[in-house]
Amino acid sequence: MMNDILTHSIAELTRGDISPTELIQATFAQIERCEPQLNAFISLFHEESLQRAKEIEAEIRRGESPGPLSGIPIAIKDIIYLVGTETTCGAKNSVRTVSNRVIDATAITRLKAAGAIIIGKTNLHEHAFGVTTENPHFGATRNPWDTAHVPGGSSGGSGAAVAARLCTGALGTDTGGSVRIPASLCGIVGLKPTYGRIGVQGVVELAQSLDCVGPMCRTAHDVAILMNVLAGDLPPVSDYTADLGKPIDGIKVGLHKAHFFENLDAEVAAAVETAIQVLEELGVEIVELSLPSVPDAHHAALTILMAEAAHFHRERLLAHREDYGTDVRELLEAGLELSALDYVTAVRARDAARRDFVEVFWKVDVLLTPATPIPAPLISVDTDSSVGPSNALRPRLTQETRIFNLLGLPAISVPCGFTEAGLPVGMQLAGKLWDEKRLIHIADAYQAATGWHTRYPDGL
Repeated sequence: MMNDILTHSIAELTRGDISPTELIQATFAQIERCEPQLNAFISLFHEESLQRAKEIEAEIRRGESPGPLSGIPIAIKDIIYLVGTETTCGAKNSVRTVSNRVIDATAITRLKAAGAIIIGKTNLHEHAFGVTTENPHFGATRNPWDTAHVPGGSSGGSGAAVAARLCTGALGTDTGGSVRIPASLCGIVGLKPTYGRIGVQGVVELAQSLDCVGPMCRTAHDVAILMNVLAGDLPPVSDYTADLGKPIDGIKVGLHKAHFFENLDAEVAAAVETAIQVLEELGVEIVELSLPSVPDAHHAALTILMAEAAHFHRERLLAHREDYGTDVRELLEAGLELSALDYVTAVRARDAARRDFVEVFWKVDVLLTPATPIPAPLISVDTDSSVGPSNALRPRLTQETRIFNLLGLPAISVPCGFTEAGLPVGMQLAGKLWDEKRLIHIADAYQAATGWHTRYPDGL
């Protein structure tokens, strides 16, 4: 059975009642039990993590303060540089961007300075360019709620690890939904912050104008704690936890029913509708509105993503075409066929959508959508083969998320229910630039009024 220590949140663990060594030992015991089923990690740092936990305990005994994340086990997506470790990007050796980086990514530097312990690097969709984490090189990561299903992607390893209590929190990256999609499908909280809010230095590029680093935890409160560590200094931010526990009455929540509420799975639609009712009971005002630029902006986001990814991978793709998984190779080659006219048209659609959304945020404080239109799909790839999965799921699973990367806006996925089959459903809240704090506040209030985040997968 799972150690009760692992049910504690970061907020609870940082009170100092549980020793870092005890926490790390419990974490790796859980990993040993569950990892063969889930395949959430590409690399693990057991000995190093235990040694660091002992060092932190010694610092505490000396009266020193190791930091606000003292001894907290954090996993990171294997596209983020960690000194002395390999960064695979979920790819074959011949097409990896780096092999052994000697400088930590900015986000890792901040985590270490706060006392966090990096326990391992998580599996991902190859080159972070996919929505399922069916990886043809490292095998598919499986959803802890039902291992026949995907965890989402591209940060699927991070999402599965948090849901299965293999870490207390994790980092993912989000270029078209890659934090929020696995957060939704794995029943956890995932935040894509405003573009530039968390530094991406030391994170392998997918699409330069869209890439973000985001925290993944079981609660919005824990996301707030991580954001206090991860957020850059400009523009200045106050304590992300400061408003937690305060009422959210009077906040205006906008619904754009076209696009975001179209073609939803019936159980997803019902769960999100119930979540809206809960928010109304908490005092928020629901405002239906129109965003005519959304369809063009949604298409523009994919064009920019494909063009920028193809630009980044061009030389490696031409030299080692056969070493890319089928689905990623198809997208990159399609990106190479895009013209300058295609890209400029997409950029102008982005500009039009930005004007549209600026006007909307004069009327409402946040937007609400489903986080994904469907629950976690079944795994479809033969993981012993070099052939990757098809791209059929990409437009479905990015329906709700992609546009917020295009516009650089913050968005958070919060668990809001389960299907009859026991698969999680997520609700997404999106806000204006630099307004992560408000999103976290609303998400925390919703979690305080519901119990979805207190569940954990059977058998773990």
